[in-house]
Amino acid sequence: MKWAKDDKNKKYVVLIVGIILVAICVTFLPHGNSKQTKPITTTIKQVATKEEESYETAIEKRLTSMLAKMQGVGSVSVMVTVHANEEKVLAEDTTANTQRTEEKDQAGGTRTTDIMQQTNDVVLQNGNTPYIVKEYAPEIRGVFILAEGADDSAVKNQITEAVSKLLDVPVHKISVEKKKN
Repeated sequence: MKWAKDDKNKKYVVLIVGIILVAICVTFLPHGNSKQTKPITTTIKQVATKEEESYETAIEKRLTSMLAKMQGVGSVSVMVTVHANEEKVLAEDTTANTQRTEEKDQAGGTRTTDIMQQTNDVVLQNGNTPYIVKEYAPEIRGVFILAEGADDSAVKNQITEAVSKLLDVPVHKISVEKKKN
């Protein structure tokens, strides 16, 4: 009889341990509906790095094309450097929660406790693509130009002024030099 009682207790213990293990797994394992912000951030950084290179290249190609068409410039090569990556402002869903608790003690004093919680979630569109509110182009740091006609000071000034106005870059950040033949 004692053997049967111990066997029955062992079954209950095993059942309780099993329930506890299932509860722990459900509590600590990620759910399918949870938002994954880290992979989204990584993807955004990778895209920004690729676009930085293409931004510089696109500006260089357009400037080269336009400057080569100017009178007296001749063959031209352009190099543009930027200060930072392209910046994207993502839409966020902000939820704020405030909880106020007032406690009164026996002496008549009161204590007020305010608990504020705020959560920001990135708004996603089409699955895992973040919704972009604004995009800021990288800041141009400097422009270096090699031109055949740069030995003529008038042509050199025209190139400098054109680049300054097109890219909104101060003249002291633009260098125009004579290109080797």
